Amino acid sequence: MSYQNATTGTLAGLAFTSLLLYAISERSVAPVHAEAYAMKLRAVASMARAERAVAAIKRERGIAIDERNDPSGSGVVGPQFTVITTDRGVQTAKVLAAHPNFAAAVTQMMLRARVRPGDLVAIGVTGSLPGWNIAVLSACRAIGAEPVIITSVGSSMFGATDPELTWLDMEASLAKRGLWPYRSVAASLGGGGDVGRGLSPAGRQVLLDAIERNGARLIDPPTLLEGVRQRVALYDSVATARGKRIKLYINVGGGVASLGGAQNARLIPAGLITRLAAKNYPNRGVINILADRGIPLIHMLDVEKLARYFGILDEGSGETVRPGKGLLFIKFRYNLWIVGASAAGLLLLHVVVLRLDIRQKIFGQPHPERASQP
Repeated sequence: MSYQNATTGTLAGLAFTSLLLYAISERSVAPVHAEAYAMKLRAVASMARAERAVAAIKRERGIAIDERNDPSGSGVVGPQFTVITTDRGVQTAKVLAAHPNFAAAVTQMMLRARVRPGDLVAIGVTGSLPGWNIAVLSACRAIGAEPVIITSVGSSMFGATDPELTWLDMEASLAKRGLWPYRSVAASLGGGGDVGRGLSPAGRQVLLDAIERNGARLIDPPTLLEGVRQRVALYDSVATARGKRIKLYINVGGGVASLGGAQNARLIPAGLITRLAAKNYPNRGVINILADRGIPLIHMLDVEKLARYFGILDEGSGETVRPGKGLLFIKFRYNLWIVGASAAGLLLLHVVVLRLDIRQKIFGQPHPERASQP
């Protein structure tokens, strides 16, 4: 046998063995529970219970649930236009935000921001995404964190737009039913300038009445800058009173005081932000001020983007996964014993195949195949 034929056959065998060992290693992949599996399931269950409670409250109060716009019957998707509708909104986004798996997504982000039981979390919400508001509070309950909530009560289309059941009313009802004790410490009207600009006088009065009956402190500043200052001061005063520091800031929706303006909403990426990038922000909101202190952020605004990122929307079909299922709960792990053994076996084969040439180069001994040639 010639040296060339022997080498070709040997390399072909080595290639085949490599592919075989690779296939065996790939077959060793098995699904395992993702990090904080049990905690995420608790958050999902808590969010599902809260949404069922909101739907029950609407039925008790004779508030209609539109089955076309709220097909899951979550109760957190309101009418398109009412006197407290502040801006445009997308119905599909409001429905998607009500998916219980978002509670698990927020739980995961909070844990990665190193939030632990008893930690103080500052939260800015609006009435526009009550599903996400519930997701955040469900995550706080699952972790045991202490939220400090400031609400902009007005809502964009298909959010908490029912005048008889604003977000503050939902929040109070959930606390009354024992789902959690969390209530907003303060609230603004929301809308233009965070003072209800663009709403009718009747609409502004509905929001003022909701703030009063729910016992929240009214934030009604003369300027947006003053509104931002008041919010930060409130968070700081609560932190001082409790002898803790703020570990995380969560923004839900496009509240102008929380973000600083619509332009900032486009400049700040959705999801967990451990360090806010330095950019030329047109205005500075609460999120900018707290980021300057080195506080991590969770920015929740682009519903579909976050749903795809966390596997709540299936990439292939575009359908949502079942609550408690998907990549938030299951990850795939190689059997390291099989992978290690395959790697070691392949390395040994390489040593055996190259042994003759290595011996020739190091010790000067002739290669047996070459020595046998005439």
